[in-house]
Amino acid sequence: MNLDDLSDFCLAASNGGFAQASRTSGRPKASLSRKVMDLEASLGLRLFDRGARSIQLTQEGEALFKSTKGPMNEIAEAVNMLRDGRAHPQGRLRVNVPSLFGLMLMGRIAAEFKLACPEVALEITMEDREVDLVSEGYDLVIRANPKPDSELVGSCFMREQLLVVAAPSLVRQTPVPVVVRHAERNPAIWLIAGSPNSEIETMPVLELPALTMIRDAVLTGIGAAKLPLVLVKEDLAAGRLISWGALAGQPTEIWALHPSRRLASAKVKAFMQFLKTAFHHD
Repeated sequence: MNLDDLSDFCLAASNGGFAQASRTSGRPKASLSRKVMDLEASLGLRLFDRGARSIQLTQEGEALFKSTKGPMNEIAEAVNMLRDGRAHPQGRLRVNVPSLFGLMLMGRIAAEFKLACPEVALEITMEDREVDLVSEGYDLVIRANPKPDSELVGSCFMREQLLVVAAPSLVRQTPVPVVVRHAERNPAIWLIAGSPNSEIETMPVLELPALTMIRDAVLTGIGAAKLPLVLVKEDLAAGRLISWGALAGQPTEIWALHPSRRLASAKVKAFMQFLKTAFHHD
């Protein structure tokens, strides 16, 4: 199988046909069609159903395109980097982030990164499940306290300590009514770091699925909660909430990760460095 033929097949498939691929690449339509026919002959498969006015991928063509478009893009990007003698961030960059991080921080980060790297087409999605970067076509994912994974590599760009916060009206009693995250294993005793009165005996009074909902509930005075500083910073400054101290234990680490078996492209490296700079983390 000829790599040039495969590259032209991916070009035609991604553009929906030979005419648009010809306009995009500036190459003759007949030349592209001939190269794809050579690929079909070498594979013994029909990759396109050709009609009088349109063409579309066959089932075999769809399978080949799905499995090769990512690697072919990476090869092209690596060749361009070597040819140019420099790493220039460009092209589409797909990033998946947790919902809270996205809602609180990603708008500003995306805008500032786009200003710094205007040739990168940044696409952000938000999900709290662990996406599969390779099969779902992501270049980068942001995760909190990621589990060790030989398939992913990256770096920590942010550490966030959880605070125990409450409305000023909440009386600190024993046990303390608390709002907890749904399905979270909540210890009966919370430990405050560096406090002589460090133990807080808790009594869950409400379970909610999202940290933003927990913050809103705590503002009513129904109970205390463990929340990251980034979420309650403004409420603390305005006096709507007070902090009883930082929770003992390791801080939450926020990591940027990419597939270990892929060459880290210029756009991925640029975005990871941008995160480190934005959060001043070495």
